[in-house]
Amino acid sequence: MVIHKLRNGPCAYEESVWKQDAASFQCSSPDNDYHCVPNDNNILVELCIQQIWVDPNNCPEYNTGANTLDTVPCNVSTGSCPDVLFLSKEVYKYPACLNKTIIGDEKISREDILKVPLPWIFVGVGILVFILLLIVSCVVHQRRRKRQPKKEEEEMLLIDNFNLKKPFYKTSAFYEGVEFIKSDGKILCLEGKWGSGKRSTAKQVYVAVTNSSPIMISHPLTFDVKEHHEPIIADMTLFIEVSESEKENLAEKMQMLFENMPSSNTYTKAFIIFLIDEDQENIGKFVRSLGKKTKFIDLSEELTNGDRTQILYSQFETFCRHKKFSEVENLAVPIGNSHFLGYSEICALFCRCTNFQRFGPVLFRNAPLRYLKSNLQDMHNSDKEKFLILVYMSLNKMVISVDNQTDMLHEILESCNCDSSKKEISSSAEQNNITETEATEKTSQNRQGISSEKKLKKKYTSKEYITSIIPEEFVNKEADPSVYRLQHDVIKRMTLIVYGTHHFDKLLELSKPEELKTWVKEKGMMPDVGLGDIEPVLKISGVKWKQYQEIINIGKNSI
Repeated sequence: MVIHKLRNGPCAYEESVWKQDAASFQCSSPDNDYHCVPNDNNILVELCIQQIWVDPNNCPEYNTGANTLDTVPCNVSTGSCPDVLFLSKEVYKYPACLNKTIIGDEKISREDILKVPLPWIFVGVGILVFILLLIVSCVVHQRRRKRQPKKEEEEMLLIDNFNLKKPFYKTSAFYEGVEFIKSDGKILCLEGKWGSGKRSTAKQVYVAVTNSSPIMISHPLTFDVKEHHEPIIADMTLFIEVSESEKENLAEKMQMLFENMPSSNTYTKAFIIFLIDEDQENIGKFVRSLGKKTKFIDLSEELTNGDRTQILYSQFETFCRHKKFSEVENLAVPIGNSHFLGYSEICALFCRCTNFQRFGPVLFRNAPLRYLKSNLQDMHNSDKEKFLILVYMSLNKMVISVDNQTDMLHEILESCNCDSSKKEISSSAEQNNITETEATEKTSQNRQGISSEKKLKKKYTSKEYITSIIPEEFVNKEADPSVYRLQHDVIKRMTLIVYGTHHFDKLLELSKPEELKTWVKEKGMMPDVGLGDIEPVLKISGVKWKQYQEIINIGKNSI
């Protein structure tokens, strides 16, 4: 239990006074440092606790429930916020992190008030000036908005997939990973739920250590290591089963890579970052068997309340600028460990998609996959071309290039405009013995249908049109401005589940059998009663299940 007491007066803001207070408080453990910080009720407390790193524009805060230090966004109205990374024990350098609080003894005498140092008076004057400037800027902003109605709200900010300024909060797991590699660690293994932030954390750790663009290997088993001399991020999340021979092959490749890396003229550290899902115990055992200095970090388990708030805020600041943070902050409240989707991706989906925001943070956080599937279902029914763009990207390694369109793209788009009238005409003619005049009219309609097909084909090859139907809330921009990538695997999976629900034959035709194994399952007897979240799988039965089994068996026999 962390021992703390209320502070009877402002925290020190000078180093010499801070050190005197620290000496008086007498922290007994060498692992802990003296802190004077606000708690989660905005009351100043003194305590001995382990220091943490605090990001720019953030402040440390004592979490009374968890007995830990969290970080929260700095309130700019209380002064100049810290603009650098700093240690929590040095918060005295940043009065803005301490000015917003209530002191422990509420019965303060007039003499106590007069003891407040002169710089605090300057802070008060600065706040008044800031408020006046804020009022003026709001008036100017409102006038501009009248001239340009809702432009800010309507434009979706597309994120460059390789831009390190994309929404990301450096959690304790990030700093732990960086410190491990800088201390000559060889294998860092990031594990956690689907959507817990493994890839983004790995890329940020890689860049922090190497100051170079991350090298992500999505298929390590086919990776050519002979001429490779750089550290890599090995994504193992796509592997369901790895045979013993594949493990031996991969172990040889990793050993060869470690032998090659010291000869690199660019990189001073030799390391590999593995990404695995929380249920991939066999991959975890394989990583441990490599015999290198290894560290496992579970991103689903190590989030503090402060981490959760900051992860949400990083997404909010990018995609919800027209809202108040108080409208979404309940998304950060922990609700147990029953989700199939990680917290990081829940925040990203909610902040990027206005449809989810209409339901509110509490409802969405309880069933994110259910709401995502419902949204994609609505898109399939009412905006099919946008939905089919997502289908194409899901089947095309999650990307689309508007400059280099493929036949599969046109085939998928045209499938939503198939001329069903032809089938209806043919069937009707056979059943009703239509007259010659009626048949002539039907033939004329068929010709018009052929003409409209040509127009559709021309439309679907237009770069401008394809760009206009890309669902921006679910994609990121790549380095090449003509290329877009799905924001996360969850978009791919749920899109194909909805597509397979309505077009199962087409899904089997366009998909690789091995890619269906993880998320196509036989439907059981228990119906979905609509409580809580859903499992990210396509459940089928009867004829569809037999079809699927035949495809899977053919795939096995061809190996």
